[in-house]
Amino acid sequence: MLSLKEIGLKYPTNKNDYGFLDIYAKYFNVLRDKKLNILEIGVDKGDSLRLWREYFINANICGLDIEKKDFIIQNVEIFEGDQNDKNLLNKIAKKYGKFDIIIDDGSHVSKHIINSFNHLFDHLSQTGIYVVEDLQTSYIPRYGGSRINLIKKNSSMNFFKSLSDSINYENFDKPFFKKNRYDGLIKSVHFYQNIVFIFKGESKKYYHPNVNKKYLDYIKKMLSFIFR
Repeated sequence: MLSLKEIGLKYPTNKNDYGFLDIYAKYFNVLRDKKLNILEIGVDKGDSLRLWREYFINANICGLDIEKKDFIIQNVEIFEGDQNDKNLLNKIAKKYGKFDIIIDDGSHVSKHIINSFNHLFDHLSQTGIYVVEDLQTSYIPRYGGSRINLIKKNSSMNFFKSLSDSINYENFDKPFFKKNRYDGLIKSVHFYQNIVFIFKGESKKYYHPNVNKKYLDYIKKMLSFIFR
């Protein structure tokens, strides 16, 4: 059986050029024979979908691209449309159910990346993996990023950095705590050069509910006094 990298040599996807396949293999090898639902945003010439089709032998695979494609890939469904189109994303999700793997290799525009993640997260399985490629565009102004302001609020890179807080948050000893949508729902976030892997999963068991209530009440009271 060919490895992911060996299969990649058959198809001229830029995943070969950027060294992504070695990283993908690290996480995907244990999933290779599983029955999965996989969505890739950004089809281009179809080589990436051909790669996944040969590698994940038992998976349902579909792709989404803003341009109409005039080719067919056996046992792969290709949708035409915008990755920001919530109605289309709902239509795809309704047909396939929860996705186990979602890969965003689409427009690379920060706003699009964040919008797609926010909408598709609910359609990711409880232990699903969400991957975003080519994050170098987060530092390019025309893609909504910045080469100078590395903490630019609406860049895709900083959005995914912020998910680390959703892994580590403590709502019991944080006065005036306000829960974030993803708190307790992200197991880990793994960054590599130009690519990020977000692993969905409950993480509530890591929190510490037995904090002294009197201490918390005292802290809140003091902060209220200071910032009144």
